Amino acid sequence: MNKVMMIGSMAMIAIGTALSASGATMCSGESASVLLDLATGVRTAATNEVIRYSTAWVDGATPDATAVVEVNGETLNSATGSGYVDWTPLSNGVYVLTHKVMSGSEQIGETLAETFIAEGLNPEAPIFSPASGTIFETSLSVSIMCPTEGTVIHYTTDGSEPTVNSPVYRRFRISGKTTVKAIAEKYGMLSDVVTAEYALGQCDDPVITPSNGTTFEWAGEQVSINWQGADGVLRFTTDGSDPTSESPVYEGPFTINDSTVVKAKAFGDQFFDSAVVTANITRVWTDVAVPQIAATNSFTGSKTKVVISCATERAAIRYTLDGSTPDSNSNEYTEPIYVTDSCTVKAYATKYDYHDSAIATQEIVKVWGIGDTMGKADHGFTTDGTSGVGWVRIEDATAPNGEAMKSGAITHDQYSVLETKVTGPGTLTFSWRTSCEDSGGAYDWDHAEFAVDGTAILKRDGINSWTNESVRIVGEGEHTVTWTYTKDDVESEGDDAAYVAGYGWVSDYTETKTTVVPVPYVWLTAHDPDVVDEYESYEASAKSSAANGRKVWECYVVGLDPESTTNDFKITSFPMKADGTPDLENIVFDPPEARWNVSGARPVVKGAATLDGEWQTVTEANKATFRFFKVVVELP
Repeated sequence: MNKVMMIGSMAMIAIGTALSASGATMCSGESASVLLDLATGVRTAATNEVIRYSTAWVDGATPDATAVVEVNGETLNSATGSGYVDWTPLSNGVYVLTHKVMSGSEQIGETLAETFIAEGLNPEAPIFSPASGTIFETSLSVSIMCPTEGTVIHYTTDGSEPTVNSPVYRRFRISGKTTVKAIAEKYGMLSDVVTAEYALGQCDDPVITPSNGTTFEWAGEQVSINWQGADGVLRFTTDGSDPTSESPVYEGPFTINDSTVVKAKAFGDQFFDSAVVTANITRVWTDVAVPQIAATNSFTGSKTKVVISCATERAAIRYTLDGSTPDSNSNEYTEPIYVTDSCTVKAYATKYDYHDSAIATQEIVKVWGIGDTMGKADHGFTTDGTSGVGWVRIEDATAPNGEAMKSGAITHDQYSVLETKVTGPGTLTFSWRTSCEDSGGAYDWDHAEFAVDGTAILKRDGINSWTNESVRIVGEGEHTVTWTYTKDDVESEGDDAAYVAGYGWVSDYTETKTTVVPVPYVWLTAHDPDVVDEYESYEASAKSSAANGRKVWECYVVGLDPESTTNDFKITSFPMKADGTPDLENIVFDPPEARWNVSGARPVVKGAATLDGEWQTVTEANKATFRFFKVVVELP
């Protein structure tokens, strides 16, 4: 609501009723004195001020002239002939209304103007005495006044918002902590609500320990809040929000495990509340060490070993092999991993009360080798020939594995050779074919030959299909095996090549490796994995001669830690394969006896007090004196 005062020369404006003027004469029949009477003094403005405008107010104006009304220089409305417009001041201030008549771009006659001053009618806010925040001892007299004359003050003392229905102010006294609110009213207009608080004292501020800015390293940091007040209750939060009357009551020290913002405030019954006290306590985490991935960048053969370790003791390692980011659902690393193809190893480590480690990454590339094509990926092959022309891999649907090695592209009086080595005695098998001249069994033209230690064992020529061969190689030690394709000095026929595939080798005995000292397999793979045999089929084993002249297998007992002082006696049992070697995929634990499925195999359990101590046969009487055990099997 506004009050409006009209100042200056009144020539065109009508308030409350619609008035008009033509030149110096009022066309509506109202006199100028009536206009001035309406505009004199202070009054409550109507919801809308109604203004009538007309081109007839200017002598000589044509019917198509336009009447324009402006407020503070901005057009309020315009029309040809005459009309009405509602105008309400937007805010307190000075408003100049003008009227002019335009014919095209030219003004006709003078500009008529009227000035209004609009002022707010809301009463001023009440004032308390004594001021809000006053502390008193037993009782206090409170007075309220309003600078605006003629107002009525309404108030409350229970903290609720006052209205015109609240009690009318009369001087009063209070005897305890009180919140007083007041509002002034005049002519139905209300002032802003004013609040004053009074109390019998001031609550002391709490003290939080550890103080703001403190850092800590490990979970379980204890936080306490000290408060000396006797009036009211102490409340706190740990989520960074300010305490309210609904926040938890502090009842004693509590622990935090991560960075925490602790806030505390005392809420007084008769005293003023304390300030909000804040302690920002920061957890400085220790990170788990980044795992170390021990693996070759590239490999040939059927598989390669991946060993992952972490310098942080007892950290759990999780990993992926497909390049995805490992998380808590990924595989946990417990022993060496063997990968058979190109992959991306990623690993991270976790430990309670530590931050997770960063992620370690290792790219591993599977490189093709001749063994892949020959069907024995882990076996070593080399190739060479005249001017370095060796054998190459080809796809061949008729070959045993869908691919084969083909002799190199040589010309007359040249050769191409494929070579490998075996440790005998044993049996070698392979498949081969030729596509070349047929010399009728003389083999003095283009032909292929298979040789052991430089002696040709098999030869063939002509154009033929795959043939399976089996060759017995006798004699201990290493033997050199070659496939050679040779051309004579004249003609060519067919593909002019030899093909080999489907290689196999069965030794008369299984290769083993030995360790400096006998240790359990689980310890060995964790501490010195490189000494485990290439098939990782079983613990480090020693080969020797038994009393009956047969081979001996020594199996070091799984589950015993050489660094532990615990005497945990177990016997590892496993079935034996037909070739006299342990069936390592079916190892079982069966205390107190070892069982064997090879008739006549005699297991003997031996023990030692130290790794380098004397190994003795274990009996019920002496087994408690040993820390380490192994099973020695004499094969029949």
